[in-house]
Amino acid sequence: MENILVGKQDYICTVTINSPGKRNSLNSYVLKDIITVFNSINTDADVRVVILRGAGEKAFCAGADIEALMVNGVAGNLIPHAVQSVANCRYPVIAMIYGYAIGAGCDLSSACDFRVIADTAKIGINPVKLGIIYFPEAIQRFIDLVGISYAKELFFTGRFLTAQRAKEIGLVNYVVCAEDLASFTYAFAKEIAENAPLAVTGHKTIMNKLLESRLSEPAKTQLHAIMQECWQTEDLKEGLTAFIEKRKPNFHGK
Repeated sequence: MENILVGKQDYICTVTINSPGKRNSLNSYVLKDIITVFNSINTDADVRVVILRGAGEKAFCAGADIEALMVNGVAGNLIPHAVQSVANCRYPVIAMIYGYAIGAGCDLSSACDFRVIADTAKIGINPVKLGIIYFPEAIQRFIDLVGISYAKELFFTGRFLTAQRAKEIGLVNYVVCAEDLASFTYAFAKEIAENAPLAVTGHKTIMNKLLESRLSEPAKTQLHAIMQECWQTEDLKEGLTAFIEKRKPNFHGK
């Protein structure tokens, strides 16, 4: 697959989002390939750890491809499925973050078990800058990572944080000099891969199950309805258009 590159060595699988010209942004083709690749990894006995990264050193993932989103919205519908395929990976997944991990790219990194970030990188999630209400399950994941107060800070401000600030609030695990990022991440992956594989995957399964099923189905339906209503607003159209035109949006609450 051209959109996603996969390499394996010493039980470590490297999955690379391969669209450096667009800062590894997510369109429907990339998202479908992420789902396919991670579903395949789950049945691969030669994998014990996965490293997820973006091609090049300018971006892990700069979020959804907004132009594709404006055309048909398909990419937006696929985002939670692709992110969940990463979260559901039976093996530990490490996000190796150069450059930008923003918007849906930040969400994608949050689905990994660990985030190792270059000291020059920026990370954050900004649906409020576009007039979007984000997926409830993703918001819950951020609450689990950083706590309710910092999750509100992330989602209410839409700020892109420095690597150090992200470490302070618990959004990332390690901050490493950019030139040492790859060597550090692969050494970390090797440390995990050398442990008993069934014990590692068993612990991951137990921990993930302990975090599931906290919302009732009626509550999920209500929250998704709130999200879908926002997709019909004038503010959403203005936010997406402003992003394409590289200007500040003028929101009216309509």
